[in-house]
Amino acid sequence: MSNFPKSKTPKMYGRVRWLFFFSVLTLIFLGGVLYQQQKDLSKASYWLNHTYSILKEVSQLKSSVARAESSTRNYILSKDTSWKQYIVKIQAESQLYLTQLAERIKNDTAFSTDQLASVKELIHNKSEFQKAVLEGRQSHEEIMERMEYRGEGAIYSQAIYKILDSMTVIGERLLIRRATANERSSSSIGYTSLIGGIIAFIVVLILIIQLNRDLALRKKAEESVGYSDEKYRNIIENASVVMYTTDENGTITFANKQVGDLTGYTVEELIGKDFSFLLHPSWLQQVFNHYTNQFQQRIPSTTLEFITRTKSGQQKWVEQTAQLLIKDDLVLGYQCMVKDITEKKRIELELKEAEQRSKENQLRLEAILENTTSLIFIKNLDGRYIMVNRRFKEMMGVTDEMVIDKTDYDFSEKEAADHYKRLDDEVISTRKPVEAEEWIYGTEGRKNLLVIKFPLIDHRRKIFGIGGIATDITDRVLYQQKLIEARKNAEEAKYLQEQFLANMSHEIRTPMNGIQGMTNLLLQTELNSQQKEFTGMIKRSVNNLLVIVNDILDFSKIKAGRLTIDKTSFSIREVLNNIRAQFEHEAARKELQLIIECEPSLPETIIGDPYRLNQILVNIVGNAVKFTVSGEVRIKVEQVNQEGSKANFLFTVTDTGIGIPEDKTTVIFDAFTQAGPDIARNYGGAGLGLAICKGLVEIQQGSIAVANIPGGGSVFSVSIPYDILEQEITQEPEDESLLLKGKKFLVVEDNEVNQKLVSYVLKKVGGTVDIAHNGRMAIDLLENKNANYDLIIMDIQMPVMDGYEATEYIRTVLKLQTPIIAMTATALKGDQERSEQVGMNEFMLKPFDFNHLYKRLVKLLSTRKESITENTDNMNGEKLYDLSLLEGLDDKDSLLDVLNLFMENTPNQIRELIALGNTDQYDEMYKLAHKLKGALAMLQASRISELLGTIEANARERTETDRIRDKIGEVSRLFDQMQKQLTEEKEQIMGR
Repeated sequence: MSNFPKSKTPKMYGRVRWLFFFSVLTLIFLGGVLYQQQKDLSKASYWLNHTYSILKEVSQLKSSVARAESSTRNYILSKDTSWKQYIVKIQAESQLYLTQLAERIKNDTAFSTDQLASVKELIHNKSEFQKAVLEGRQSHEEIMERMEYRGEGAIYSQAIYKILDSMTVIGERLLIRRATANERSSSSIGYTSLIGGIIAFIVVLILIIQLNRDLALRKKAEESVGYSDEKYRNIIENASVVMYTTDENGTITFANKQVGDLTGYTVEELIGKDFSFLLHPSWLQQVFNHYTNQFQQRIPSTTLEFITRTKSGQQKWVEQTAQLLIKDDLVLGYQCMVKDITEKKRIELELKEAEQRSKENQLRLEAILENTTSLIFIKNLDGRYIMVNRRFKEMMGVTDEMVIDKTDYDFSEKEAADHYKRLDDEVISTRKPVEAEEWIYGTEGRKNLLVIKFPLIDHRRKIFGIGGIATDITDRVLYQQKLIEARKNAEEAKYLQEQFLANMSHEIRTPMNGIQGMTNLLLQTELNSQQKEFTGMIKRSVNNLLVIVNDILDFSKIKAGRLTIDKTSFSIREVLNNIRAQFEHEAARKELQLIIECEPSLPETIIGDPYRLNQILVNIVGNAVKFTVSGEVRIKVEQVNQEGSKANFLFTVTDTGIGIPEDKTTVIFDAFTQAGPDIARNYGGAGLGLAICKGLVEIQQGSIAVANIPGGGSVFSVSIPYDILEQEITQEPEDESLLLKGKKFLVVEDNEVNQKLVSYVLKKVGGTVDIAHNGRMAIDLLENKNANYDLIIMDIQMPVMDGYEATEYIRTVLKLQTPIIAMTATALKGDQERSEQVGMNEFMLKPFDFNHLYKRLVKLLSTRKESITENTDNMNGEKLYDLSLLEGLDDKDSLLDVLNLFMENTPNQIRELIALGNTDQYDEMYKLAHKLKGALAMLQASRISELLGTIEANARERTETDRIRDKIGEVSRLFDQMQKQLTEEKEQIMGR
């Protein structure tokens, strides 16, 4: 005030007063305006922060919904239960964000509360769906249906995102508008401050106090504006999304610090750069076109998803919302907000790929179901069809309408439907596949089907249906029926053939045996020359007929695989001497040289089948002699190689005969084949000899071959492996007549000629002979206590009782171990095997050679002698029981009582066991074997107990039934020994 003059004119004072008054009014007005502007600025700042908070909470809510949806999908795909807690946590966050958003929006009319209510309802529905998934209240098919692109779950998500995106757009527009209003408020304060300054300057001239007040108000207003600008900048910098601005050319003019987390670039590196350098090259054109269209069409706001490229080269999916910055109808640039949606895109891509794979698998499955030749169907647990394939409908002659949601009772007979239901129930109860063969009448006639029904099980291991596959096996069934019929016919033909051969053998061999035997006996009497000639002719004819019969039978055995090879020690030189003796007379008659060559180093004794070797050489040498008119027949034997105890021996038969045509060398070993059509007419024979030779050689793992000699003749080569006897034991041959002299024989034969023949042959070497006409008579003789035969010769086919029955009775009931030799004219399959099973020791075919019979008899009698000695040694040396368990009895009388009781009861039980074995009564057999085993255990008869244990197991399980009788026989034999030992034991106990 001191700066103004002290004396003023009244006018001046009036002006001063008016000026002072005006100044006061101006200051008052200015103060009121500044106050109102300050209030507006505070309000604008409040709504700016309010809008940002709403945008932030909308973004958080949208992110929470997306994370919940993504986690739910991950749980459905992976079945990892750790997702459950995470999903519940996210749902709680969503509810918190909803509550906060509701509180803010209720005071802001710019946002619709109806939209928020819709979002709340949608989130509630989606949460309920997710809760149902977590609690397993939805089936897999319902979940997948609701999670599909057009499913209920997807519709909820899309509706939520749509409303939240709408709220985001509204909020972003409000944010820009309120930020602009805030700037305008700030500018308005600046203008007002300027006016106030001018007024203050005028007022300062008038009144210092008024100027100071004006300056103070201005300073305060400036501080307020600075605070608002800083607060707005902090809001932008601390936003959870990337925000930046560009000019109209796309040059970045501003960016918040979050841009570094997204792109890897600092804010300083981005300012002044074109926005396009952040784009992936494949997206440049699409993004350019999008924002060019927004610029040209003046679209206020757009949202675009695309791929960016970070500083490190990594690719990221982003969602960018771009708002046009327009002033005075001019586009100044873009205000952009960017969110990283890489994880969201990855999940969407995985879901899309999974849906595509599922669709492809579905198409493949449908293609298989529709084009397979099998009938395929699916039923629910009520037995109603829910799917059948095309082949099912074609074969059954039905349509989907006739089958789907129907049961078997709707289109099948009740009996068949009941059967199908039983199979379905079995599948459900056992949870296992069931297989059955069925037949149906359909559009293609009768069809046989192999049906396999199996349970359909879900991820919770619960059965939700029944699947079925039916395969047409009509052709296989028909083929099996044809095979069965063919096999039946073949077996019948084979049986008839065997019966024919057996009957022929019996009918021919029986009279031949008598003719041959009587002829041999006749030749041993005094005959004149003519009688000897006629008798010799008879003998040769019988021998020729016998060769033919033997060839046919041997060939039949080889063809059926029933011919066996013996393993016995013999001398090759002895076989060759027999060959020489057999053919030297014929060779001399034809003036042929019969030469036999043996290597000096040839082993003296080898192991093999001398009879079959002799048969081979007889055939080959016989042919050589037969087809050679002049010259020689040479037999050469050499050892080719040796490995350990086994060596190959090469037999070569060379002749100078008519030879064999080259085109016939490969076929002469075939049955009923000869080298030429005139062979049979000029030389005879049936064409079986060489075929039999080949079969005999090959059975012994050998080989046979033939070659022609230039100029005439042929060479047959036979190679057979034999075992070499390491230590050769030579023994002077004994005279059979001395060994058989005084022996007592029982001949069981129904043919009178054979009775006389065998009786004479045995008596000739000093034997005593009794004759029985059948098995029953033989048993009557053997039951006589005075009868004590050294050997029994038993015919097989006899009236009343045959040889098998008689032998079985002798072994099991009479318990005699007398050697029995079977002598029969039959060659039926299994005869030899059965004779061994019933207890016969040898098997001979009629007619027989006298010397061969003598050797067999001597062998059997020698074996029996050794066996008796061995058994005696066993009885004397090996005790079959142990009485140590009975030593605790008080006195010897108690011990004797136990032994007597055992010896009275056990023999009857043994005989009962034998009878059960003969009649194959397995149930009773194993019970009795168990009982006997317990009784014998008391006496610690371990060998017999083990045998009884085996018999018990075999009878109970029906295993090895063909050997049970042999085991019972062994039990009987051992018990006989034990009984004798116990008898001696009793005598010793009583003598104490």
